[in-house]
Amino acid sequence: MRKSRLISRPARPLSDSHWKTVAVLVKAALATGVALCLALTVIFVARIGGQQSSVAAAGSTLPDPALVDASGVEGIFRQSLIDPRLILSQEMPVLYGVDVQEISLEDSTPPDNPETDIYFDVLPEDIKMEFLGFANDEPQEFRVGILGPQVLIYHTHTTEAYRPTREDAYVAAGSWRTKDHAHSVVAVGEVLSQELKRYGFKVLHDTTNHEPPKLDTAYERSLVTMQEYRQRYPTIQVFIDLHRDAYKDVEAGSKDFVVVNGEECARVMCVVGTGEKYSVKPNYESNYKLALAFANEMEKIKKGFTRPIRIKTGRYNQHVSDMCLLIEVGHNANTLQQAKNAAKYVALALSRVLEIGE
Repeated sequence: MRKSRLISRPARPLSDSHWKTVAVLVKAALATGVALCLALTVIFVARIGGQQSSVAAAGSTLPDPALVDASGVEGIFRQSLIDPRLILSQEMPVLYGVDVQEISLEDSTPPDNPETDIYFDVLPEDIKMEFLGFANDEPQEFRVGILGPQVLIYHTHTTEAYRPTREDAYVAAGSWRTKDHAHSVVAVGEVLSQELKRYGFKVLHDTTNHEPPKLDTAYERSLVTMQEYRQRYPTIQVFIDLHRDAYKDVEAGSKDFVVVNGEECARVMCVVGTGEKYSVKPNYESNYKLALAFANEMEKIKKGFTRPIRIKTGRYNQHVSDMCLLIEVGHNANTLQQAKNAAKYVALALSRVLEIGE
């Protein structure tokens, strides 16, 4: 039997044509990979852009506003990929993009998921997460007693005024301001006071001008007013600081309103302070839940009636009670009549949120 032998032959080197073929295949593979990455990038950017556009559409319909809010300090809010409302829409869809249908004033049936939006100013992450948790809690009940005054309406920025019209001309006391209570935010507060009384609430309306001698320290003086009322009327539980927001583009802002039952109404916004720089902080959980419940009721009346609730690091005297509301009724591009019309529905929404009884 013959033994077979294994013969080792040296491998033949690849010819130039083979190397060219390999090079072509490698280049083709690299080109395909690059094209695929570019396509995925375009799809991702387009998707984010679409979500960002939906966020902008759900908030104010006006172009890129510069607002002067309750703090009295101008600040520019621009839509961006890090807009917290966009973050909320990604992580907690219950808080954003809810299709709240318009419900007649006689219909008290709540819509599904009537949650409103939140707009965070610069806050620590743990505080943001707290608010996100609050928003998903069971609705909180808010009850006032039956004896004595229950609600105080006051104005930290008392001279804030609206866009002058032929029917509402006033003597200005500064930019978009007047000392004439009949033409300032005080007139809106009076409508709110009278309407709340119609719903059975006992309301006090303070018209003290807290702005002099310096606007920046107005909250110090309005705090004194709140404390004096609480000392004299310990039954007061709800404190409403009524403001008028500000808009730089008055022409564009004049189109910013909703129509309810045939009436033009200014949109409203709540501001909730966390008191980050204060040793005595507000009960911002309770104040936020009250603002949320109120905003939800406003949205039931008319979708788009409210702007996102704004969470800020200031305190805004909201440590005085666990039922403090800072409400911005319209802005300087709205008319006084639009703000007054809105005040009627503010009262209606509050009447649905606040229960009277021991």
